[in-house]
Formats: sequence, structure tokens, C-alpha cells
Amino acid sequence: MIDPNNIYKKLINLLDSNQVEYKLFSHKDALTWEDLAVVQKEAGFFGTEMKCMVLKVDDELIVYITLQGKKINFDVIKEKFGATKVRFSTPEELSEHFGAKPGCAYPFGFDARYDIYIDPEIYKQDWLLFSPVIPTQTVQARGSDLKKVFDSLDNNVQEVTDFNQ
Repeated sequence: MIDPNNIYKKLINLLDSNQVEYKLFSHKDALTWEDLAVVQKEAGFFGTEMKCMVLKVDDELIVYITLQGKKINFDVIKEKFGATKVRFSTPEELSEHFGAKPGCAYPFGFDARYDIYIDPEIYKQDWLLFSPVIPTQTVQARGSDLKKVFDSLDNNVQEVTDFNQ
């Protein structure tokens, strides 16, 4: 079983070791976009929401990172991978492989066997908001700084511009 607290520590260490400018906010549980909007006002953080999704492409799990509000084009993903089926991971898969709850998928700090696909628009954002796996925490980080983190990972990391509709 994956311990979310260990993932959290690893994620924060990746931010620190890559000299990312960030702030960490504590708040009540936020597992939906609606919850996050409420705690954002209460805690005072701001920025563009990063959308971190774990997708099942045939039998493999991948992570796709884009901006909140963008819709995914599953047909393009199927074509890129030559897959017959693409879907969101189940809550059980998310827990088993990432130690996360739905709404708390995170962009890095997980096992290197999972490939990461990134919408490069995230790097253009002044401030990005994302879950560091713990539903009572939010990271506010400079978009441009996150490139350093992704470049430092052992995961296969690729920028993609065509996964959104």
C-alpha cells in the first residue's frame, strides 16, 4: 500500500530540491472543484488549477497534466497509443498505484514506471494550483519553475499539444 504521507514528503522535496518558488496552503478537505473554490477563498491562494489525471490506456496507466477547464480528446490519445480503450482510472486504481483519492491526483512524485504527458501551457501560468496528494493541502507554484521538476524526474515525460479538444 502506498502511504500518501510519504508521497507528500517526496513531492515537497522535489519542489525544494529544484528550487521551485511555491507556497503551501492548509485547509479543510477539498476533493471537488467546488470544494476547492470554497477553500481557495478561505485560505487566500490563487492561480490556475492544474488538472492531473490518471488515465488507463488499454492496460497501462499514464498521467496527463493540463489546465482545469480543458476537455480531453480521448480519440487522439487512442490514436497516439494505438489503443482500443482509454478511460479515467478507477478510485481503486488511483489508490492502489498512486495512494491518492479522486480529486487528489498529483503531477509528480510517483513511481517512475508511469509516463507523464504534459500540456506545455502549464509552464506559461504565473501561478498553478495542485494537490500534493493530501486533500487538506494545496500547492501554489510558479508554472515556469515546474519545468525544472519535470526535467529532473526518472519518469518518461513528454510534452503534448494535441490531447485536448
